This record gives sequence, structure tokens and C-alpha cells, in this order.
Amino acid sequence: MARFLFVVALQVRGVSEPTRRALSAEARARGESLQEYLLDLLDREAHDIDNRRLLAELSAGASVDDARPVDFVELIRSERERRESQLTGGRSSLE
Repeated sequence: MARFLFVVALQVRGVSEPTRRALSAEARARGESLQEYLLDLLDREAHDIDNRRLLAELSAGASVDDARPVDFVELIRSERERRESQLTGGRSSLE
């Protein structure tokens, strides 16, 4: 099953100079560009939001019977494809 990833550009205005310096220093310490660091930060935050939403649903009394089965083979395959796409910039390794 093919997965399509739509990419958008975000622009943040009004970032203070001390904030920019702190983020840039952290990116350098990780050996990343500021853009790479911020993309990773945004991805992690989005993942955390999903986790908090799931926890809130479970806390609200969602039944275990409502849970959907997980196809672990497909989950691993799709995660490998996502990582390969990140490493190759979206190009297929078969090209």
C-alpha cells in the first residue's frame, strides 16, 4: 500500500533573538541544521499530541473492546518505508 506524504511550508514570525540563539545552539550540539532540528521537534510534538489524545480517550472510559487489532507486520513495513524515504529524500531505493 503506497503512502503519500504531503509537505507544507510553515513560517514563524516574531521569534526573539535569545530563542533563535538557544534553538540554533541545540541544533549545532546535535550536529543538525536549525531546520532539521525544528522539523524533528515539530514531529515529536505532533506525536506527543496524538499520545495525549489517546490517553485522554482511554481515561474517559473508552473500552478495550473498542480497540482495533494492530497489523504489526504492516506497521513495521510502513515505518521502514517512512524512514527510508527520509534517508533518501523520497527517492525509491530501487531507482
